[in-house]
Parts: sequence; structure tokens; C-alpha cells
Amino acid sequence: MDWLKSVVGLITGGVLWEAIKFFYPSINQRLKNYQDGKKAFYSGLNPILKASDELYGKIYSLAKEDFATFVNPAHSYSEDNDHNKKYVIYLFAQFWAQLEFIRLKSQYTSLTELKKGKQLINYIEIIESRHFRILDRSLQRVIGELLIENAPTGFRVMSLNQFIKQFDDHDSEVYKWASKIEDKLNNTSDKKIRQRILVFGVIVASLIDHLDPKHQIIHPNNIYKNKLNSTSKNIIRGNLFRHFLKFVKNKEKYY
Repeated sequence: MDWLKSVVGLITGGVLWEAIKFFYPSINQRLKNYQDGKKAFYSGLNPILKASDELYGKIYSLAKEDFATFVNPAHSYSEDNDHNKKYVIYLFAQFWAQLEFIRLKSQYTSLTELKKGKQLINYIEIIESRHFRILDRSLQRVIGELLIENAPTGFRVMSLNQFIKQFDDHDSEVYKWASKIEDKLNNTSDKKIRQRILVFGVIVASLIDHLDPKHQIIHPNNIYKNKLNSTSKNIIRGNLFRHFLKFVKNKEKYY
């Protein structure tokens, strides 16, 4: 019987070794993808959260003044209305740039290895979807790409100062494309456009809360529920969270 055990052990060991040799490259690649995804996600998370926080804070401010900065300057809370408008435009552009930046770094492939990475992609897809986007998806991407600059350490997003200099040059590519944001905001006297931007802001606030649930990076934000009409609340409740962001907790906070 000892010889039989030896033969079985030899066969089993050989088969096991062949199996290991067969599956090892796949396992190793999967592990590498996971590590790449983890690196891309966490290196990109802070900038995305900070850009999201700045944008949501400004949308919240615009909501409180009923978008007076763009449609009724005399009632704007800003001391320098022209500069404030450019700052708002920059914050939208910066937000799209940070999302585009993580796309360029990861091509999303490695991000799918992480649960949070998949959820971030889900948010980006919603932000670009025809149901919720502010501008056409290609416009949002072009604007984001324009703000990504070469730097000694790789890439960086254009500073506010540099953006304003280029935006003030009406022959520049930055003005050509980023002025599309201004055109949209100048039409917020239209309730449908205003509500669309407010719903977009809720998505940004939800992104912050979900990706930084303990608020270690970003302080929790209040939601301008009183500025959302019944149609927008139904879209948030019945469409956004029921069909697109099923994984979000405490949904009632947003409507």
C-alpha cells in the first residue's frame, strides 16, 4: 500500500504543480490589477473629494441666492460678481478635470477591482449621463482635459489664477469651451435648468458622503432641500437612488 500512496502523491503533486503553473499568471495579473486600482483610487480620491466639496459649496451658495450671481447681479451675495462668476465656472471645470484625471491614470480597468472603485465609476457615469449631466458629455470631458497640465511630477490641474488669465483671453481654447458653462448658468432663470443644476449638486454631495463616509477629509454638507421642487425630489428619490445609486445609504438626507 505504501507504493500506492507514493504514486498517488506523485500524481497529485504533479497535477497540482501544473495547475499552479497554469493559473499563476492569471492570479498574479489579478493581484497586480488590484494593487494598481488601489493606488489609482486612493491617489485620486483626495483631489476628487476636495474638488467636489468646493463645487458643492458654491452650488449651495448659488441656491441660497437663487443664482443671482448669474441672473440678478444686484441681489448677489458676492462683493465682486464678475470674479465670482469666473470662480464658479472654474469649480465646475476643476471637478470635471479631476474626474478626467483619474480616467487618464487608470483607464478605469484597474478601478473595477475595488468595490469603491466601481462605485466611483458609477458616479462618473451618472455625472456624464443624459439624465443628469450639465453639458453634453463630450463638452464636460473637453473642459476637464483642458485644465490638465504637464508638471515635473506628472500632471496637475490648472490653478484658478491661470484659469482666469486664460478665460479672460477670448481667443483661448479655455474660453471657447469653458464659456459653455457660463452660458448654461446664465440661463438659470429657467426653472428646469436651475433644478437640473441643483440635482447635479445633490449627486456631488452624495459622492462626498459615500466616498468619505466618516468625513475624515471633507466636513459633512447640508442639503438645500427647500430649493428642490417636487419634480426634482421625485427624480432624486425615484430615479437617481432607486435605479442608479442603489448602494447609497441614508438616501432620505438628499430629498
